[in-house]
Amino acid sequence: MTVEIYNWLRVAHVFGFVVWIGGMLACLSLLHVHTLVEGAARDALTKVEKSVAMLMDMGATMVIAAGLTMALQYAPTGFTSTAFSTGGWLHVKLTVVVLGLLSAHGIVRARIKQFSRGEIKPMPRWLFTAVLAAVAIIIALGANPTLLRK
Repeated sequence: MTVEIYNWLRVAHVFGFVVWIGGMLACLSLLHVHTLVEGAARDALTKVEKSVAMLMDMGATMVIAAGLTMALQYAPTGFTSTAFSTGGWLHVKLTVVVLGLLSAHGIVRARIKQFSRGEIKPMPRWLFTAVLAAVAIIIALGANPTLLRK
């Protein structure tokens, strides 16, 4: 992989992350509003929630594809064939992604399905804060060139 391809992968990774998190936060807000309205407004919200969730899914797919490609083929000291050889920060970051973001993504998707069937339950109040905390940790780990690096 050339440096130019790696740079494009980084762009795709960051762009996908912005789309994914933006979509997730929008879905969480829409699901909160969904519990407060009645009748035709719920049907309209369900359509919007599904559209925004599709955007969230596309962002997550882009992040995962670009991130795994970079993790499998690049190390801070240069290109290598040793997978995940970038130090402890990547393992911590992936743990936060799986526990903080992918689990929240699944909760959002499950709630959208439940809401579309008419099963309305309030969203957990802590979920929005948990997503923001996970995002802050991920950005700090990814953007800081010395944090937890070898």
